[in-house]
Amino acid sequence: MKFIRLYFFILLSFFSLQYYSQSNEQVGVFEEDFRTSFKIKPKLDVKLDTRFSFIAASDIRTTGVKLGLSFNREFKMGLGYNRLISPSKSFIQKDDVNYKADLYYEYLSPYLEYIYHNSKKWEFNIAIQFGIGRGYYQFYNSLTDSKEKTNHSFILSYEPSMLIDYKIVRWVGIGSGIGYRLILYKNKNISEHLTSPVFIFKAKIYLGEIVRTITGKEIQAE
Repeated sequence: MKFIRLYFFILLSFFSLQYYSQSNEQVGVFEEDFRTSFKIKPKLDVKLDTRFSFIAASDIRTTGVKLGLSFNREFKMGLGYNRLISPSKSFIQKDDVNYKADLYYEYLSPYLEYIYHNSKKWEFNIAIQFGIGRGYYQFYNSLTDSKEKTNHSFILSYEPSMLIDYKIVRWVGIGSGIGYRLILYKNKNISEHLTSPVFIFKAKIYLGEIVRTITGKEIQAE
């Protein structure tokens, strides 16, 4: 499992570096995109995503929603919210007694995307996001006949990824990609190893197209 995690991290870093170091011309394109995109009025960007990764050798899924701004369909930035769809099964020890427990993990995720290729239907982009959140265990204490939360921890993560989006119809698109979740900080209260490869599937809602179709009016949204 450690080998797989390392392999994905190296692979993702390699492709990211390859893109940015291929030629001076591409660096020039990036600089030109950066300089001009933020001069254009941004549009609202809304998407849902599901991320598959691993905790304690078990596959787990997080779901989330992202709300941000798209600058000329070249740069996107905003804030998301992610949480485990279902808690990860674990064990904890409390007062010298072992308990079955559920691990909960949720976080806010500021993100930035650079779209290096786009067309009417396709978008190819490189993205980074930070996870700022918390984790804790919940277990049933038979002595008190109640559910208890324990071992809280602040968790900070960094997730680079490469993504491909496809616009199915005017109102909805889908996307997929690979990434790597690197845990920058968590305390010893959480014993699970949360650093892991990430497989991403997402749905994108084109609010601008929906409003335009229904009302005929234009709004500042994709």
